[in-house]
Amino acid sequence: MTTRIHDLSGDAIGELVRERWGGLLDEIGAGAAERYAAGEAFPRSFLARAAQAGFHGLSMPKDVGGEGLGSNVWGRVLEEVTCRCDEAAFPLVVSMSTSIGFTLYQSGDAALAENYVRPLVSGELTATLGFTEDADFWSWETELTRDGECGVLSGRKSYVTGGLLSDVFLVYAGSGQGRLAACLVRHDDPGVTVTPANGIGFQSAGMAVLNLDEVRLAKERILTWTDGLDHSQLYLNERRSMQAAWTVGRMRALVDRCAARLRTATRQGQPVLDYPNVAAGLGRMHIVTDAARTMTHDVLDRQARGETDLTYDAKISAAKHFSAEQSMLIAHEALRVLGGHAFYGDEFYGRYLRDCTGLIPAGGTQHSLEITIGNMVAKHLI
Repeated sequence: MTTRIHDLSGDAIGELVRERWGGLLDEIGAGAAERYAAGEAFPRSFLARAAQAGFHGLSMPKDVGGEGLGSNVWGRVLEEVTCRCDEAAFPLVVSMSTSIGFTLYQSGDAALAENYVRPLVSGELTATLGFTEDADFWSWETELTRDGECGVLSGRKSYVTGGLLSDVFLVYAGSGQGRLAACLVRHDDPGVTVTPANGIGFQSAGMAVLNLDEVRLAKERILTWTDGLDHSQLYLNERRSMQAAWTVGRMRALVDRCAARLRTATRQGQPVLDYPNVAAGLGRMHIVTDAARTMTHDVLDRQARGETDLTYDAKISAAKHFSAEQSMLIAHEALRVLGGHAFYGDEFYGRYLRDCTGLIPAGGTQHSLEITIGNMVAKHLI
């Protein structure tokens, strides 16, 4: 899946986004602050409209209705959309759904492509991940047990991104003897209950608890009985690079907003940017944002060239780790250079800070990534 767009500059990607989805993104962003404050998910109709405008299918293969432009284009577009659209939950939910679509497509299963990937591209379906249980792989309570060629799934996923907006859940569950299964669950399956979940951030992303009470799954919905760990890493490689792209877009939006405020602010009758400490703070914010952006673009380009390790790619994991850490760093810097305005003068900064705390555990906790990468370095694997 190589790109058909040869100019990947920021200006070219920005123009592409403005021309194809600019008006829709402005509409989606309107009311974002009010939805966030009320804890309301953004309207699901925006997902279908964006898909119909070609947003979901940008990187997906042509044989399932996509444009086949590749991860290097999709990641940059996702970054730009996240920077431009005030409803940060929207690109987050879309990227979850497209990452699952891409993972299903990679299986090579024609039935999965027709029944799930194609509807995900067209906007008929939205998908998300059922993973989190406040425990590690080997301590989950969710279990998939055999019933002939079918399976019975029971358990609880405690925090599901976009769960209230999704039709399909990619669920990982124990399958006995320390093994991990992967399966597809529909929101309207008997025994499935989806209820709102509360967390620190992402208040408009439709976060949910997924309860599973003896949900019967046909064999075609069981992706693997025993290789769920490898399957999840295939998904997480895709997810981490797109999480990094989303994060960089959010960081850019923060820096832009901070700079706009500082250009108009005065202190003791003097523009605050004339104070060296303020200018230096804004400079630090730009430097780390640009470094995270460069690192993320590198892994997106490597993915498009087929140079990443599908089981576990250290560079992708490092990009996720670095962008998440730096997103928090510039939030603290914004508080220092803006003073009280960042705390009470503009609710954007509170939304940003609350959401970015969720980047630390998402897609593999920061510590788990450090441990894995450190072990690989010690063994000369990278």
